[in-house]
Amino acid sequence: AAPKKNAAKKPGEWQKFVIEFQAPKFEGGKKVANAKFVKVTFNGTVIHENVECVKGVTPGGLTGKESAAGPLMFQGDHGAVSFRNIKLTPKK
Repeated sequence: AAPKKNAAKKPGEWQKFVIEFQAPKFEGGKKVANAKFVKVTFNGTVIHENVECVKGVTPGGLTGKESAAGPLMFQGDHGAVSFRNIKLTPKK
């Protein structure tokens, strides 16, 4: 989905994302709800809210199948990228 607004800082400046993600839900092995980005805040600006992931599995995933839990993976193949202060807080 296209972001609501371009909140990016200049190249070379640290960017900040806060991502609230809900994994797909399964009951009895059958998917009953798609994954979705509940809210994505980029540099203090909300750029996505309740964006459902309907295209399926990311091709770079480990198994090629959707699941309710899995590893957190970062992609940085479009130029110089650095990550810092990564925090993962599971919600119940």
